[in-house]
Amino acid sequence: MNTLSYKDWVSFLNQENVKMNTKGQNSSLESRTSYYFIFDTAENNIPFISSAFALITGHQMSSVTSEMFISWMHPNDRSYFFEKELQGQEFTNKLRNEELFRYVFKYSYRLRKADGSYILVLQEYQALEINEEGYWCKSLVTHKVMDTIVPICSETDYKIYDKELGVYLDLTNRFNLTTREQEIVQLIKEGLTSKQVSDLLHLSVNTVLTHRKNILSKTNSTSFIGLLKKLEAVQKS
Repeated sequence: MNTLSYKDWVSFLNQENVKMNTKGQNSSLESRTSYYFIFDTAENNIPFISSAFALITGHQMSSVTSEMFISWMHPNDRSYFFEKELQGQEFTNKLRNEELFRYVFKYSYRLRKADGSYILVLQEYQALEINEEGYWCKSLVTHKVMDTIVPICSETDYKIYDKELGVYLDLTNRFNLTTREQEIVQLIKEGLTSKQVSDLLHLSVNTVLTHRKNILSKTNSTSFIGLLKKLEAVQKS
């Protein structure tokens, strides 16, 4: 016979609260080095921001707006901010609806605190919600405080992370490879066979082989071993 009662439920909750409090104490340092917020792109507002924002920046949490964030950016970083936002928009405009949730966009800029000093934040954002028409309408944005305030290197700072494949995209793309071709190159670089690539990307083996042939042609390579060496040299240049 089941003799569990409401008192057992309360006891269970109390045990969980102890765990949460202990975890909260251990993560107090982390809460001072990052915060997150939701940005509504359709309404151009911030409906939610985590409490760590006030601890880190000293700014009041009430009525934080996108206009305020832009005003807090270092004047020398604003053009970079707009450039990378446009780059991200151009990338997502090529995606199908469900693909919008696949990527995380990352780049850095300096942000002014309430005391007038600056911190360098790594901004990571991803799609949180799309509307009925399939457009990106809400973003989950995380700001991680970096250990330095040295201005970022625009050549290496901006990154797009593919959550499905667990890799960063090759944004230099000097050989003008398509997104699908870049995915295949990355998977082959990781040691996957054409059959494994076809299974992972839900393509036929013949389609993968055709992509491989096109990749070698575009990069003027005779083998993938030579291609990977060529790509490594490009990344170092």
